[in-house]
Amino acid sequence: MLSMAQPSPERVPSPAEQEWAGPEALCPGWLEDEAPDGDVPGDSGDPDGATHAFERLQSALCQEGLPPTLDCSAEPRTGFGPLDMTVCILGSPTAFLPVLLEGGTRCPGAMVLCLSPTWASRVPSESCPGAWSLLLSQGVSFKVGGHSALETFVPPRRANYVTGTFAPWDPEGGWAAELARDLDCPTGGSAPLARRLEDLLVTRWVLAARAKLPVPPTLAFVLEARGDLPAELEVPGVRLVRLQDPQGQDSLVREEVGAFLGGTAMEPYSQVMVRPAGWRWRGTGTHSTHRKEEGAAVAQAVCARLRGLMEEDSVLLEAMVPTARLPLPPPRSPAPRLPVALRICTLLCRSWGDRPQLCQVACAVGRAESPVRHGAALPQGLDSSLQQWGVVAPSQRQALATRLRKATEAAMAALLAAEAELSPQQRGGTRARTDILGVDFLLACVDDALELVALATNSQRCLETCVLAEAMGRAVGEPAGDLPRLLAEAMLHRAQCHLVEGKDILLIGAGGVSKSFVWEAAREYGLKIHLVESDPEHFAAGLVQTFLPYDSREHRRDEEHAERVLELVRSRGLRPHACLSYWDDCVVLAALVCQGLGLRGCSPAAVRVAKQKSRTHQHLQRCRRGRPPPAAFAVPCRRLQSHGDVERAAGAVPFPAVAKLEFGAGGVGVRLVEDAGQCHAHAARLWRDLRDDADHPGIGLGWGNAMLLMEYVPGTEHDVDLVVFDGRLVGAWVSDNGPTRVPAFLETAACLPSCLPADRQAQLVRAALQCCRACGLRDGVFNVELKLGPGGPRLLEINPRMGGFYLRDWIREVYGPDLLLAAVLVALGVPPVLPARPAPRAHLAGVMCLGSEHGAALAGGGGMEALRELQGRGLVRLNRLFEEVAGDGEYEEPLLSVACDGATRAEACVRLLGLCQALGIDSPRYPVEHFLSHFK
Repeated sequence: MLSMAQPSPERVPSPAEQEWAGPEALCPGWLEDEAPDGDVPGDSGDPDGATHAFERLQSALCQEGLPPTLDCSAEPRTGFGPLDMTVCILGSPTAFLPVLLEGGTRCPGAMVLCLSPTWASRVPSESCPGAWSLLLSQGVSFKVGGHSALETFVPPRRANYVTGTFAPWDPEGGWAAELARDLDCPTGGSAPLARRLEDLLVTRWVLAARAKLPVPPTLAFVLEARGDLPAELEVPGVRLVRLQDPQGQDSLVREEVGAFLGGTAMEPYSQVMVRPAGWRWRGTGTHSTHRKEEGAAVAQAVCARLRGLMEEDSVLLEAMVPTARLPLPPPRSPAPRLPVALRICTLLCRSWGDRPQLCQVACAVGRAESPVRHGAALPQGLDSSLQQWGVVAPSQRQALATRLRKATEAAMAALLAAEAELSPQQRGGTRARTDILGVDFLLACVDDALELVALATNSQRCLETCVLAEAMGRAVGEPAGDLPRLLAEAMLHRAQCHLVEGKDILLIGAGGVSKSFVWEAAREYGLKIHLVESDPEHFAAGLVQTFLPYDSREHRRDEEHAERVLELVRSRGLRPHACLSYWDDCVVLAALVCQGLGLRGCSPAAVRVAKQKSRTHQHLQRCRRGRPPPAAFAVPCRRLQSHGDVERAAGAVPFPAVAKLEFGAGGVGVRLVEDAGQCHAHAARLWRDLRDDADHPGIGLGWGNAMLLMEYVPGTEHDVDLVVFDGRLVGAWVSDNGPTRVPAFLETAACLPSCLPADRQAQLVRAALQCCRACGLRDGVFNVELKLGPGGPRLLEINPRMGGFYLRDWIREVYGPDLLLAAVLVALGVPPVLPARPAPRAHLAGVMCLGSEHGAALAGGGGMEALRELQGRGLVRLNRLFEEVAGDGEYEEPLLSVACDGATRAEACVRLLGLCQALGIDSPRYPVEHFLSHFK
């Protein structure tokens, strides 16, 4: 909290001066916008407004230094299919222009601006009874470099996502809202949702009750019949009075007004405002102001407003909260300082995983007696505004910015939660929801400390203000901000989620309990899963569209298995849109089936090279083109199938070395050997104990139990999870692993994001990508394990499938994108839209639990129940890897991953260590503090 104890040297206006300046002098910067030209625009002579809107678009493009729109309407575009993405913006060509330009760069041609109701039509939905599909016959599409084209579409192009100008007062709002009503595709807003956001009483109630944000003390009068509010609000700062008849209740009104003016909430304030509220009143500026002691006049003003009260309106009596007055340095001139006002405008979007994300902040400063309104003053940044206000210390400004981010995201989360409880009719359609939201704040003084007071929300005005601020910054050479990118990514992502709905996915191999998220995600994304699985009793059989039991555990016969699977698929009449596998054992079989069905995927030869570890390194050692070449990341290794191979490998691979299964997974059987004798002994034990899949399912023994000897690579161990489309890197995430318990290499701990500086992470990503490309892996989601030493990255192994254990869950939690959805999109032939500049939301640190070390503490000691309870409260993240202890002794696999988050890595590690000590996970035999000490 920033102290307000010091008196301000700024001269306080005298009562006479305050009266001369008008009552707004004590109410800086938060009165509502004036209606520019009345409530209803006149007839412009342009029947559908398209000509005028197109001229506005050309003017906006010219101001940005971009070429005019090319008229290509004479040559209709054809060939749009069910996997072509269309993000449709209805209405205003200016408010969304930066988003259209950014989206045109990310996905050329996918962003389409519809300027007229005659350019689109609604037809009954084929997939959602009672809903409508929006078809575009004409539109302005956007390409790379700011190029745009007016195009006609034959046949009409189906929208995958729709948003636009739904504000009730906007000229385009009426037809745009009608086109967007009850659509079968995701819709970013609607007329009912816009009206709800513009209703000051509704949003102030939600902000106070659910987001727990301070709001101006408010007394609200509504009609008894109003049903969109609870009977009793019971929230701090807001009191609701229901009236059976707006007339004839003057005594009740005087009583409520007197109690409000004399109440404790009004003690810090000297003035009040009376105004009507509701969506129809936003922007009118209709209000009256009064001194607090003028109770009779205040009650009379309220009664006068109540005479015209309608069911969806309200009359508000609220405190006029002044902007905080901070200590300022002595003035440079003797001229008197006039009181000024500050309005903080924030813009948010619904980001990855439906989480609120603050996109931009813009402040407006003006004379207090002429309150700042949206569009009435040029915006400026938060940091410079706070400096201007007297917040000198950078740490204090940063602390205030952090508080503002938390407040805005809490506000949006509360509004979205309340919105989710509405019926489809109240939302304007089953698929309608708010994706872009503005929230206005006032910087006030409460108990000698600065406080952010939430004032109101809006559906478009903050967007327009922040777009203006972005353009102003570019004009003076400021780097482009994040606003267009964040909004475009959010829209394109929602369109891609709709794109995969109803798609038939052939999945090879169900995996164990660690893959349970696949079935939940399939339901969430509307995928139809057709599962080929070796276990006829697998629990997933009842969770998929089609269950195809087929025993493929002997993977040395995968070509034969592929033919049988193809016969199964054809006999069921299945025509999958994509085929893939998340289970390590089945990646080659999936590639063969993909090839047989003519679906997109990596070639079986490429997957075989990546799947067999010694073959991976030997192949890379022959790849000597590039700077550096892929050979630079390979490690000397030799295949071991007999003890004679051990002797020959010992002459080629220096010791110490690592001996492990050729097709292994989960770190089972990996061991550091100091000499040939130790290698012989380890190989003998492994070949005796692990002969086929029945001895230890899921670790690759269906491929045999051949081993390899690999040179030991010093350094830190890291996972790189890649999304690659047509050989192009689309997304990459680097995580760190803690030290292993030598001589075994079972994972102990991990953290995300990586501790490494950006340039070292870039080394790992580039090495992983070059190794995948060199092996022929050009389409898919891949997990690459590397070590990073002083000389740079060295490859351990490539997993030609999505990362296992906790990785998908962690990446989704920290960064937002879902690797599973990305893998489906790539398999469908659609390049996934992922964050161009991923920023972590939090830091995660986790530790693996073993049955041998922690079974007693987790089961008998009640630790598992405690962890589940903490998980339910959001204090830990659990990733169950096996239902029961998998293997024993040196072949054991982790049972469970336990993780804690924090605003910093250090905070996450401290929380995790405390938890592990309390539950007995930390012990001298399993020193969690040591494992976490590497994350610095």
